[in-house]
Amino acid sequence: MANLDRVVNVQIALNTTGITAAGFSTMIVIGPHIHSLSRVLSYTDADEMIADGFSTDDPLYLAVADGFSQIPRPSVIKVGRRLADSVGVSVKKVLPTGTYKLTVKTKNSSGEVHTDEYSYTNSSGTASAILTGLATAISDDIGAVVTGTVSGEVLTIAPSSGQDFSLEVTSNLSMATAVSTETVADMMTAITKADNDFYGICFTSRADADVLAMAEWVEAHTKLYGMSTAAAGAKDQDVSTDILSQLMDNNYYRSFGFYHEKAATDFPECAVMARCFAIEPGGETWALKKLAGVTTDGLTETEYNAITKKNGNTFERFRNVSITQNGKVAAGEWIDVIRFRDWLQEEITLNVFNALINTDKVPYTDGGIALIESKIRAALTLGQRRGGIAPDEYTEDGETNLGFTVSVPNAATISANTKASRILQDVKFTARLAGAIHVVIIKGSLTYENLIEA
Repeated sequence: MANLDRVVNVQIALNTTGITAAGFSTMIVIGPHIHSLSRVLSYTDADEMIADGFSTDDPLYLAVADGFSQIPRPSVIKVGRRLADSVGVSVKKVLPTGTYKLTVKTKNSSGEVHTDEYSYTNSSGTASAILTGLATAISDDIGAVVTGTVSGEVLTIAPSSGQDFSLEVTSNLSMATAVSTETVADMMTAITKADNDFYGICFTSRADADVLAMAEWVEAHTKLYGMSTAAAGAKDQDVSTDILSQLMDNNYYRSFGFYHEKAATDFPECAVMARCFAIEPGGETWALKKLAGVTTDGLTETEYNAITKKNGNTFERFRNVSITQNGKVAAGEWIDVIRFRDWLQEEITLNVFNALINTDKVPYTDGGIALIESKIRAALTLGQRRGGIAPDEYTEDGETNLGFTVSVPNAATISANTKASRILQDVKFTARLAGAIHVVIIKGSLTYENLIEA
């Protein structure tokens, strides 16, 4: 039978290739734990963490729970793992004939997981004997990748050769929060290698050195970091060495900090991030937000002024409503402006990139330049619809105050040498930020005189 291609030959190309966009509504909470070998886990509910072995007093669980307590909130919160140096195991419940078991997992360079189990059946009825029995079971294993050391009523599990490990225990045992000395730079390198699809970062460590290291790392990457401190110096205007002052002095544009008295167990930065990440970039402000599951701070006006002068943020009660105040990064810019700027940069980049790769050729002509211009305008128009860029408005004289302008060169004005390089230059735009109203000042007067409408 003759082939129809001889008469009608149809070929359809798929010019639909897309590039992955950065997630400006995706957040990650980072801290040490030994519940998984994965550097990044994803959760849609805080209860899923309990099923994975996290305790309800683990800072990672508390931070994620604060995030999921908000309405609206993101559908997913990621958990990043800081490598554990050791973890303490204790007996939760002594059973006369109970069996206590540890499950240790390691992973080789090929990704294969190896599992070792160590158990002890209680006969003496003491916690010390149970933990010693487990430690003995580990030491009797010539190939054990961990060590077990008993001190009092705590069994400390640590890697024997620096190898990464995870640990599961039976319900009659409990684990303390893992101890870690992994540097922030090494931790973030490993986490982003495993999964770099996140924008917001919360870190359970409250140590000044860790906070500054994270702020320094974030500043060099397109991320946003939130922290909290309970240090009394943060609310003292005479103190200039507290962590909020240090962040401000370093002029960090990608880090924001809260003063919070219960920062050890409360994570207002995680709560406000979850609340605002549920809104598209440009449509939110980080001030005046009601947060669920977070306690308020009863600050004096002097303390509040001291915190905000350091570009810090607060969560306070106003009559029967509790809201966030300030909404700034350490350098003094509004948090929402930083997030919107990052989103807009990504949106323009992807729009133009997709035009270049999904077209056989974008010619160096007025038509080709107009195509690039249209992609930039599309991003700016979307930013306008999202609320980040102001709409076109009018002055008292009736003149149009544009929300944005875009300028591109005419092909005829571009030199042959520049065209030969195939690089398009002098593409520019200016956009007016819509901003947000945080404070309203109203002045009025009362009078007995008649008020006649003009």
